[in-house]
Amino acid sequence: MPHIPGDGEKTAYGQTRQVPVYYDESAAQLTIEVPAGTDGIALPVGTLHVQDGSDQTQGSNDRTTGVTMSNFSGQIKGDDASLAALIIATFTVTNTLVDPEDHIILTKVSGDADTMAFVGSVGSGSFTVSVINLHASSADTTFFVFNVLVIKGSKT
Repeated sequence: MPHIPGDGEKTAYGQTRQVPVYYDESAAQLTIEVPAGTDGIALPVGTLHVQDGSDQTQGSNDRTTGVTMSNFSGQIKGDDASLAALIIATFTVTNTLVDPEDHIILTKVSGDADTMAFVGSVGSGSFTVSVINLHASSADTTFFVFNVLVIKGSKT
């Protein structure tokens, strides 16, 4: 990978450190090497934009129908099939970019107030999402919409 000289990064104490920055043109990937023992990269001002989005809708009138979304970010509109009180419906999101050490973040956009989602497991090429209706007696028949963000992880 070609090396792109960096300006350095400001630390909490005002010092500047030089960090290697590489761009792999064949993979269209920018890599910033942060030395071990440092606090990582700080974004004191501004926003980190993940511009690899996807908009997917779960179909088939079934909350357990799988979804394919091979992007690092996006939005999934779940089905509005009835989800009984205190029941969990689990489905698989197929995503070729996901590895077992990655982190999946879900953020609720809309849906019934008593319904929430969580990631059940992460594997090579997929992860599971479970939607639960926490209401004690009423079924949920709303479209549950949530944002997804994949953060690449590492075991080493």
